Amino acid sequence: MNGVQRLIPFRPERLLEDAAVERGLAPTRLHALLLPVWQVEIRATVTEGEDFHLIDRHLERGLAYGGLTTVAELAGFFALEEPLVAQAVRFLTRTGHIAEHDGRLALTPLGLRSVQDDRRYVVTREDRRKLYFEALSCTPLSRAHYDERKVTPLAGDAVQKVLNGHQFPRFTMVSVMTGFDHEALTRLAARTDREERDRLNLPAALDQVQSLGGEELVHLPVHVVHGLREDGRSGLLVYSQVGAEPDRELTAVLERADGILAAIAAEEREAEHHEASLRAAEIWLDQQNLAAHRPRRRRDGTYSVSLPASAYGPDGIPLTRVGSYTVRGSNFFHVWCPDENLRKRALLARLDLRLGAGRRVTRADAEAHVDRLARQLDLAVPDLQRLSQGADRVGHKGLAAQLARLARDQEPG
Repeated sequence: MNGVQRLIPFRPERLLEDAAVERGLAPTRLHALLLPVWQVEIRATVTEGEDFHLIDRHLERGLAYGGLTTVAELAGFFALEEPLVAQAVRFLTRTGHIAEHDGRLALTPLGLRSVQDDRRYVVTREDRRKLYFEALSCTPLSRAHYDERKVTPLAGDAVQKVLNGHQFPRFTMVSVMTGFDHEALTRLAARTDREERDRLNLPAALDQVQSLGGEELVHLPVHVVHGLREDGRSGLLVYSQVGAEPDRELTAVLERADGILAAIAAEEREAEHHEASLRAAEIWLDQQNLAAHRPRRRRDGTYSVSLPASAYGPDGIPLTRVGSYTVRGSNFFHVWCPDENLRKRALLARLDLRLGAGRRVTRADAEAHVDRLARQLDLAVPDLQRLSQGADRVGHKGLAAQLARLARDQEPG
């Protein structure tokens, strides 16, 4: 864990753009937090669900709905050999799906539930697993947060290494004052909705749940974009390691966390008092030899740097920065150019990075990306054919060919 880039694999500028363009939240501040999460190891009797084998499905449905009660009746109805049916019945009996009474076969409650849900449920005893609960309200986390390829809960020295690091924006650890609420396990085990259980990375059933007493407090790194909604109210979006879109689950958690909201508001008041964003913009302009230009305070309290077309290009500010944000620590400012032709060139430059030759892109994806960038650059949304011609004129030959191909593609309809 030696850098923000590894913790959050998405550039802060990209998250700010997403909030502003796609979510209707005008960013006013960027925060980096380590959110507390309880990692709880449990032991339980677990019921897992899996796909039926074809014969098993038919046999169980025959018992449930067909009035069939013997191996012979099942074999005759489904035109199967009796030894094959008898073998399947023995297997389903061992797995707790079928019981025999007075020579008659019947489904057990587990078997009946399997038929109703079209899932073959299997009971595993003494299963051990780890469950995750965000620690602010002991709400269980969803399946996406169990993906070890993306999500890296931090504990011990790893937390201190991040807090003491020199990368920006600097992370702040969110603390909790209470221990794990063991009733959260009871509430979790009582959930019966199949889709909800799947969302929470739960098996079909958890019975006789016991915590093994090893509740560990770990922390998830997130970026929080705070800003103003279109109706003028304050709002926030949480971006985690799960994906480049807002993490709705953790966003809801922070929206309920009054203490964290108060701390965020206090930090923003302190930053505004010291005009941190203004100073960040002025320093950046000085570094670019553009100190003659002054940052402009926008209505939402953030700053924008508006530069002429001559400031952009191979020897100046990259075209891809137009319409985006420049992040300095927890501060940022917007970079703009009033020249519409320059913004059109910036649109092509951004598209060349995302859609250039060799990239596998569908027409729908390309059109969605063009729409987003055009709105971000305050341009009318062009069609792909016009963009192809423009790309060819300015020398983006690979992009021109890609756009021309996509323009010819017919969307399935």
